Amino acid sequence: MKIYHLLIICVLTVFASCGGKTTAALENTSPNGKAKLTIDAKRTTPFDAWQVTMKVKAYDFKEGQLAFEAMADDISTETVSFDWVDDNNCNITFKLRDNTERHFHLIASPSQVQMGEI
Repeated sequence: MKIYHLLIICVLTVFASCGGKTTAALENTSPNGKAKLTIDAKRTTPFDAWQVTMKVKAYDFKEGQLAFEAMADDISTETVSFDWVDDNNCNITFKLRDNTERHFHLIASPSQVQMGEI
């Protein structure tokens, strides 16, 4: 009986590891080319939350980053949107597995760089 349970666990593990991608990367640049957003995401299995690192390099400022978890099926251009309101403001939206969204706002001007969840 123990061998049967072990076999089931092995089969489920194999199927889980083949089910989806476990790394993702996206880039987006402001309309004036002065700010660049980079998103790197990793997870161990397709059922885990994504460990997301969102980085911004703007003007002469040191690169900044924001790290968080996202319970999403995928991190791609289908599930992450970048809405540049103007050259200095961008709204970033992540669509999550439960049909909710996480919203972030970036301000990147010659005098300041700020990014945070809203």
